Amino acid sequence: FWLKVLELQFSQILLAVCRTPRGAMVARESRELDLVVFGATGFTGTEVVKQLSRLGVVSRWAVGGRRHEALDALAKAWNVPGGAIVADVSDEEALKRMARSTRLVLNATGPYRFFGEAVVKACIEGGADYIDLCGEPEFMERMLLQYHDAAAEAGVVICHACAFDSVPADLGIWHCCQLFREAGGQCAHVEMFHSIEAPLGYSGHVTTFQAAVHGVGAARDLSKVRKQLEEKYGKIPKGSDILGPLPKHAGAWFWEPRLGRYAVPFIGSDASVVRSSRRTVANILKTSDAETWMPQFGIYFTIQSKWSLFKMAAAGGCFQFLATKGWGRNLLLRFPGFFTFGAFSEEGPSKEQMANNKWSGDLFAAGVVGGDRKELVLHAELHDPGYIGTSLLFVLVAQTILEDRGKFSARGGVFTPGAFFHLFQPSSILERLTANGVEFKVVRSDL
Repeated sequence: FWLKVLELQFSQILLAVCRTPRGAMVARESRELDLVVFGATGFTGTEVVKQLSRLGVVSRWAVGGRRHEALDALAKAWNVPGGAIVADVSDEEALKRMARSTRLVLNATGPYRFFGEAVVKACIEGGADYIDLCGEPEFMERMLLQYHDAAAEAGVVICHACAFDSVPADLGIWHCCQLFREAGGQCAHVEMFHSIEAPLGYSGHVTTFQAAVHGVGAARDLSKVRKQLEEKYGKIPKGSDILGPLPKHAGAWFWEPRLGRYAVPFIGSDASVVRSSRRTVANILKTSDAETWMPQFGIYFTIQSKWSLFKMAAAGGCFQFLATKGWGRNLLLRFPGFFTFGAFSEEGPSKEQMANNKWSGDLFAAGVVGGDRKELVLHAELHDPGYIGTSLLFVLVAQTILEDRGKFSARGGVFTPGAFFHLFQPSSILERLTANGVEFKVVRSDL
């Protein structure tokens, strides 16, 4: 009898320990798998599987999703050591079983507004860290509002936007601040410009377009979420004022002489992700010097010719109008090719298109060192940002979390890349990016 009592007490103590952040991390280390790619048979998910197979950064991993035969075929084609795990977002228990089997879940199933929350919830309850390649602000900020406390208590890391949305922007701006601090100064302004070279034409898979449509359609929901976040955590700091406000560009588009291209405000999720990182660093984790890492910033997309500018303005204006209305969203979702001049389709880009696509990112930073105004220019490049490049970034973030998890000072919570890596191990992710050809090179500096 007393032996049974002691066994029961020991099991309760062990369960309590495993529920603590440190205990959760220890429990994760002994799991069967290091990571599972969920949504692996989708267009982007398949690219993630290819990158994992090519890089060989983990030896214990599996693919997950709802289609057993397709998963088996994918696992065999790319020699996935852990095989296939069948789970669907509508099956809570299956998701939790998947989460309990692994240290980390890479969620490639979108649109996240509809399919993401169930996976986040299962990972928190199952004790698995989670990353995604989401570019949907409403979903990311809603997860922060609803699940940060639960994730922190469980010792689970939930990190959104861990790919082209929005590692280059979030970490690029952070790196500008780092270089100014190393010179004994402070970064005050950063302007970032995205440029795409697509000699065979750029196209994307329809799932990416669907996420964008629903993201714009969720504008009112996003406004409500942000109001609740302000009530809970306070307003996001405005950022550095040591050089005054960031200079504004007149009009909906402008000529950027430093690049020799036209530029328009970037409508992707980068700005939302950068602001979300700032909220986490300053208001939730209350880092003492948070505002010194917060330059005022602008993010833009560049276009080579006026004709391309006209096409983008026409398509963008039509998209913006239709996506805010229910009937308009139905039209966009039904005829994605028509409303994007053929840029999005069920087939997605061809192998030849992906092989020839390239992204360039230019960051123009200004700040103060020793009382004097100083300037810095960084440049980075990425092969095929939409799919091959985004899957590379995704896998490198996963590798960093798996290999450096024990070094992170905060054991759990909901994050975006700038907040997560800024606080814990920024150099490790930058080193891995550089080693794989994604380097923020200093083009010009008078620091």
